[in-house]
Formats: sequence, C-alpha cells, structure tokens
Amino acid sequence: MKKLKRNELKEITGAGPAPIYCALDGSCPSGLCCSNGTLCKDPKKYPCI
Repeated sequence: MKKLKRNELKEITGAGPAPIYCALDGSCPSGLCCSNGTLCKDPKKYPCI
C-alpha cells in the first residue's frame, strides 16, 4: 500500500467533524451562528442568516 497524503486522507474520511445543525428556532451553540442550509458555522468564516 502506498503512503497516503493528507489531502487524500481528507477525501476518504470526509470533511472533518460531523456538521452541527441549527435548532428549530435558529439557535446554535455559543460562538456559532446559523448559516443558510440550517448548519451552524463560524461567523468569522461564513455568512450568517
């Protein structure tokens, strides 16, 4: 077996940790906000609703 590179490992395992979904009222854990698609994201990196 060849040694896998970091990018190849990411493709196999997916996009890192499991996504966090917004609550029904649009709330998220502290430090995160609800972005389009009902996923909680970091407001510094992604636009929020």
